[in-house]
Amino acid sequence: MRKIINLLAFRLFCLLLIVSAVVFISLTSIIIRANEEHVMQQIILSAKRTNALILRSMHQSMLLNRLEDVAQTIDSLGNEPGVEGIRIYNKTGAVVFSTNHREIGQTADLKAEQCIVCHSGREPLEHIPETAGSRILTSSNGYRILGVVSPIHNEPSCSAPACHPSPGRQTFLGMLDSQFNLAQLDKDIISRRNLMIVYSIGAILLIALFAGLLIRQIVHTRVVKLAEGHREVKKGNLDFSIQVEGKDELAELARSFNSMVANLKHAYLQLARTEKLTALGKMAAGVAHGINNPLGGILLYSNLIFEDLPEGSHAYENARKIIEQTNRCKEIVQNLLDFSRIPAGEMAPVEINNVVSTSLNLVKDQWMFHGIEIETRLAETLPDVIGNTARLEEVFLNLFINAADAMKGKGRLTITTGLDSNNSIKILVSDTGEGIKEEHLPHIFEPFFTTKDPGKGTGLGLSMAYGTIRKHGGLIDVESVVEKGTTFIISLPAQMDKYKGDDDDSNSNRNLQN
Repeated sequence: MRKIINLLAFRLFCLLLIVSAVVFISLTSIIIRANEEHVMQQIILSAKRTNALILRSMHQSMLLNRLEDVAQTIDSLGNEPGVEGIRIYNKTGAVVFSTNHREIGQTADLKAEQCIVCHSGREPLEHIPETAGSRILTSSNGYRILGVVSPIHNEPSCSAPACHPSPGRQTFLGMLDSQFNLAQLDKDIISRRNLMIVYSIGAILLIALFAGLLIRQIVHTRVVKLAEGHREVKKGNLDFSIQVEGKDELAELARSFNSMVANLKHAYLQLARTEKLTALGKMAAGVAHGINNPLGGILLYSNLIFEDLPEGSHAYENARKIIEQTNRCKEIVQNLLDFSRIPAGEMAPVEINNVVSTSLNLVKDQWMFHGIEIETRLAETLPDVIGNTARLEEVFLNLFINAADAMKGKGRLTITTGLDSNNSIKILVSDTGEGIKEEHLPHIFEPFFTTKDPGKGTGLGLSMAYGTIRKHGGLIDVESVVEKGTTFIISLPAQMDKYKGDDDDSNSNRNLQN
């Protein structure tokens, strides 16, 4: 249960449900209250109209002073459904007609609800305000009763010596008080109120259902995928990719996660390759030291024998071949030592563009480059790097010659330099050659690994380049597509403390993006 409560989707669902409930309950309460007030206003208006109708129905009988007809009319109307009672007060407050005959002759209290409307001051009001004249009572049985009072005004036609004085002397004759049973109305109001509450609850549940489905689809499912990606990477699965569609924040987060995992995998492969080559370097150094002394002895005694042999003899030629092959072995051993050794010579600030240009000038006029188009995109202002010029030139010479071999005398060689966003100098050496097969890419920096034909390479050129760049504190990587070409990417730390640069270094970065 606690696991469900801690889910982000569950919390969002609960928040949305609470907000929806509060909004719907508030709106429902306001609507119910407004509806009840409107119904009561209409009922009061109808009750006042009914009073006016009662007065008009008794008007002729009152003019003729037929009191029996007035009493009969009141009794007849009092038996109508919804009518609780009807009474008429005279000017002094005495009940002269009533559906309850026991009330006739009784005098009303002027402080009662039906009287206080007109008798709230010293003198009674001659006209009842529109907003007054009605009251709500509670019967002995518990249901509500609406009471409405209407004044009975003196008219010129009512004036007679035996009946009433003239309107000038007496404008108010009495009061009609009608009471209506609101029990059925209250039942209808409660029924409508309950129905609106049911509708509101249904609307809240419906919104909650759709909101739950939407949150599950848009939030929960995606968050689960992100969590799954985290667990997979934590287990070491760097090939895992989160598949989330869309352009919202979660989709952007998933894409960022995939990019981070891809970079992590690349860094992991770089680290694994570095550790492997470091181990190979240590092993190569041990092997080289172990072989170097015997080779020296072989070379020494071969030279002694070679000097005593007659020139042109069969033994003479054999001795010469032994010396040549021994020297070749010593060269290979020396390369192994160089691979595992910190660069010899002085480490000083170096302008990388000068190193690239010098290396290129050494090879561009050779026959293998005659059919190759060479393009340089060297950034105009770059900070120096701390390095050994001779060793760096060896790296670039190896890369240029390998590129020419891959293009077989036809294609384009592009050399690009620029300042990367992390304050490192990047050098890109790209060719349009045959490319490197994907299964060979993890091994190309290993000693003695080569894809060239037998006898055309020792497999130490790229491993030496890798060792040199690593000893300079940099990185070297490769990107290749078969039949399209290969790009070697070298990154060296820049000496930024003495670098001023231009006002706008965008050109350096733009070189790397083109």
